[in-house]
Amino acid sequence: MTDEHSHSHSKEIDPWSSELPADQSKLFHEFGLEEISDAMRKRFASSHLFKKRIILAHRDLTQWIKAADDGKQVAVMSGIKPSGEFHLGSKQTAEEIVFFQQAFKAKVFYCIADLEAHVDNGLSLDECKANAIGNVADLLALGIDADNTYFYRQSLEPRVTTMAYKLSRRVTPAMLTAIYGDKPLSLYMAVLTQMGDILLPQHKDFGGPKHVLVPVGLDQDPHIRLCRDLAFKEKLILPSSTYHKFIKNLKGEAKMSKRDPDAMIWLSEDLNSVKKKFMRSLTGGRNTAEEQRRDGGDIANCVAYDLFSTHFEHDEKKLVQRYSDCTSGKILCGECKTQMAETMLAWMKKHQETRAKMMKKAEKIIEMQEE
Repeated sequence: MTDEHSHSHSKEIDPWSSELPADQSKLFHEFGLEEISDAMRKRFASSHLFKKRIILAHRDLTQWIKAADDGKQVAVMSGIKPSGEFHLGSKQTAEEIVFFQQAFKAKVFYCIADLEAHVDNGLSLDECKANAIGNVADLLALGIDADNTYFYRQSLEPRVTTMAYKLSRRVTPAMLTAIYGDKPLSLYMAVLTQMGDILLPQHKDFGGPKHVLVPVGLDQDPHIRLCRDLAFKEKLILPSSTYHKFIKNLKGEAKMSKRDPDAMIWLSEDLNSVKKKFMRSLTGGRNTAEEQRRDGGDIANCVAYDLFSTHFEHDEKKLVQRYSDCTSGKILCGECKTQMAETMLAWMKKHQETRAKMMKKAEKIIEMQEE
């Protein structure tokens, strides 16, 4: 038997929704996620993802690391639905992929999920291709090693769709409904295709069974649990996974998603637009300046600080000082946001310059599959 728990309550977590689960801790206890150990955080202290506890939990990451340490071939599998440009949430996942690729020389399998974008967002495959070029340019700018990455579009990867058909023998409509709730048949097909994506690195053409790591948000765990069940039945190695914390949108109401462009920041966005959005973002400010100077800001509910500390400032001393200045009332939200915006815009300007230089290479990567 596998180590998976019942799927009966999985439908409470919707991978296609922009809503935040009411109780994230429930995912740890109900579905058996393991917390990142202190020893693991210490080993990877050079990564802000581990140091800042952005990566919260895992399934079988220790087994994946052991395989890599033992000199066995390992892989990292991820992808993006090319329904738009990269945003800060996309950046977070990309940085995790790059970290594991660099730290372990792991081969990355990166899926452009154009079939899912077609059925879920109604985009044509040509529109998906255009978006994918920008997505890959962002990945290259963020440091992914193209020479150790297999980029592919779902619609042009028959090994994935063949696996999806093969796996369909293992599932029933009742099983999918129990996991995901009542969804259109197209999304169930997208699920099976995604199972093919996750298992692609174990295809004989890529060296056969191996440990594969899939970095995801907590809301994507239904996919991981289903795929582990299917991998067990297909006598493949169960995929490992890591889970990062949710990035709230600028309103603090939901996870950052392409479905609400006014509440998110795109990596290719005009810098003036970025600054305006960031300056309007939710803070933990008090009702009056006098009250805030007396009681300090409620930084725990400040989306601006959360985004800034997660993405743009990795100097711990500077973050501690900003935290102290806020909670002591020494600084007000307007001044604090202006300071954070300067650092954020400097990073984005540099990223956009690098991204522009990567566009031709990204276009070549995307078109290579058509040859």
